Amino acid sequence: MQKKNRTQRIDQAKINQALENIYISPLEKCNLACQFCYTHKTNSILSPQTIKKFINRYKKHVNLKSIIFCGGEVFTLPKFVDLVNYCLKQGIFTTIITNGTIDKLDKINDPKNCQLLVSFDGPKSVHDQNRGLGNFDKSKKFVHHALALGFPVEIMYLISPKSFNKKLNICKLKNNFITIKTSAFDSSLNLPSLTKSQIIKIKKPFDFGCFQLSLQSNGSITACCESSKILANMHDPIKKIIDSFCQTLETCLKCQKCQGCTSPEFLCGYIKELNVNNCQDVVKLFS
Repeated sequence: MQKKNRTQRIDQAKINQALENIYISPLEKCNLACQFCYTHKTNSILSPQTIKKFINRYKKHVNLKSIIFCGGEVFTLPKFVDLVNYCLKQGIFTTIITNGTIDKLDKINDPKNCQLLVSFDGPKSVHDQNRGLGNFDKSKKFVHHALALGFPVEIMYLISPKSFNKKLNICKLKNNFITIKTSAFDSSLNLPSLTKSQIIKIKKPFDFGCFQLSLQSNGSITACCESSKILANMHDPIKKIIDSFCQTLETCLKCQKCQGCTSPEFLCGYIKELNVNNCQDVVKLFS
């Protein structure tokens, strides 16, 4: 009985932590047209003022500690830097996922509390083939500038068949490896995927599963930044949003073969990508 109660406490701690650290995707549009991109470029946009109102409502119920802004390319959003500075002034640690081609870093007031995750698709030849000539050097210059200003910086390294086994050393920064999953998100892209053995080589068993609320550009609240499962709308009562989020975890938390997931039928697209029956089969491949 004691062991069961201890597990329940750990699970609640993980849920609380997830609620304190959320994703916000203000728009899906981008200044680049990458071959590997699976984001549908809709016209929906959340204005900074709308996001601020949601943040203020959310903070009345949850001790909001951090926000990850992603897109699309968030630096294309008008007054995005003002939104970032607002969050930083509120004591919210802010992370920005960016392609590193739009440099407005001088306008951010508190660099040490604003993490940058800069996307690279491999060495220069691979990166520019996907993102356009000259963009590798532009993003690398962005990283150097960010480090000089005192921003914490990490690299989001997208692994595709072209970049597999290719080293990427940008200022000796930490690489966060992401495996391309085009068929899981948009089969119309008709791009080659990694093989099952390649995915297994890159991924680790404890990498599977994550759950964080994600506010999408159309105002919907999804179970995570990649899931299409809509839990609520941003204008719903915050308690309803939280309750819907917790309900999605009920089945998964009874299993605990991975870190937990609000969309076990999807599991980051790996069920379809690896052509297996369910999320447990995915985890078994890596055990």
